[in-house]
Amino acid sequence: MLDIVTPGADAVLSHAEGDLLAKLVKVYAEKRPRNVLRSVYYEGKQPFRDFGIAIPPQIVNQFENVLGWPAKGVNALTDRSVFEGFVSPSGADDPYGVDQIVFENDLRVELPQAQKSSAIHACSFLTVTQGDTGAGEPDVLVMARAADASAALWDRRRRSMSGFLSIVDVDDQGVPSTLVMYTRDAVVSLWKSAGGRWQVDRREHSMGRVTVAPLAFTPELNRPFGHSRISRAAMGITDAALRTLVRAEASAEFYSAPQYWVLGGESSAFAGKDRWSAVMSRIKVLEPNEDGDAPSVQRFSGESPQPHVDLLRMWASAFAGDQGLSLDSLGIVQDNPSSAEAIYAAKEDLIVLTGHANRSWGRGAADAARMAVMLRDGLSEVPEELRDMSAQYTDPALTSPTAKADAFTKLASAIPGFSETEVGLEMAGLTREQIIRFQAERRTSMISSLVERIAASRGGAEEVPSG
Repeated sequence: MLDIVTPGADAVLSHAEGDLLAKLVKVYAEKRPRNVLRSVYYEGKQPFRDFGIAIPPQIVNQFENVLGWPAKGVNALTDRSVFEGFVSPSGADDPYGVDQIVFENDLRVELPQAQKSSAIHACSFLTVTQGDTGAGEPDVLVMARAADASAALWDRRRRSMSGFLSIVDVDDQGVPSTLVMYTRDAVVSLWKSAGGRWQVDRREHSMGRVTVAPLAFTPELNRPFGHSRISRAAMGITDAALRTLVRAEASAEFYSAPQYWVLGGESSAFAGKDRWSAVMSRIKVLEPNEDGDAPSVQRFSGESPQPHVDLLRMWASAFAGDQGLSLDSLGIVQDNPSSAEAIYAAKEDLIVLTGHANRSWGRGAADAARMAVMLRDGLSEVPEELRDMSAQYTDPALTSPTAKADAFTKLASAIPGFSETEVGLEMAGLTREQIIRFQAERRTSMISSLVERIAASRGGAEEVPSG
């Protein structure tokens, strides 16, 4: 365990805070190796796991190829998760300035990054604290935190976190040197001074909860912080597929350089420099041996790499089944092109899983937005208008412009007035900014048209008919 609770910090922290910090440090030390391992697989830097049986050491030591299937599995899901903004069922036009918080904290950029980190590590977090306006920060600072630099404890009865620790900075040896601990009544910052003692700064709040929102991927009762998209099965299949690629490389070396055996010839003809001449010369002349027998040449070809190609296809099918992907997305070309229905069926699992992930991520994002409003306005309870606020995502089944246009056309023709509603415009594929601009321009056009009709009607009323 990391020894960060020193007398300098213990003199300021209460016993409850010291115990909480010790628990969080223990969680961080236990979970970090697995989180780092999944990051390694996502970046394609996983070590090659060799059985030491069929692959020559020369190839193992020089093999640098990687397999990006884990990254493909993560990106295929997160690319379908498109955050649009926060909406309220009441239809109120952002009475608490949530859009301003989103803009000041650049959440439209950071939230997708936090969601990708959640898919890699099972969970990421959004911390909510008071900003330093003197340093150019917004009033409320919403920051995304990755799980490999964090630790959290879950309270099942309250259905919320009982504590959170963020590793802000580490020293040259990788030991944390700057920490921020979140409790239900304070945000405690700890950092090492030049003398190696821990300094503490505490900022209390009246929220009555940890001001951190988890973004869990596929949470369960026994795993409230979710499961990683890079599962154990995905990592095992990736290792097996990588071994298959290496064996294919070794087989290709032998397959591309067949062996020749000369029976009845003199070995001196192939010694030294003559070996290369014998291999590269197009015309070769061999003299009869001492007994007058003419030498005979036999060729022994290496095994075809096709079995390795078939094995790689098998591992690709296993990985695609585990991740809900199609073989085409993994670079496996099918003999017969898939139909549109077959392509949709292959991605149906991915679409369903993305929808579940959006609901979980959206709950955390909306929770962070509510806490930001409460912290900014000094509130102790959630305003009524914000209780039902939710994060809105694009339908994961309608990611292409053609699919959106087709769905919009069918619904607009079947439901009167659908094309003029915000829901209809969202179905058409317009973003929140485009919808706002469209409605503003439409109101301007309607006002101009109304003024013209009023002016025309007045002009007609002032005309006096001639006798």
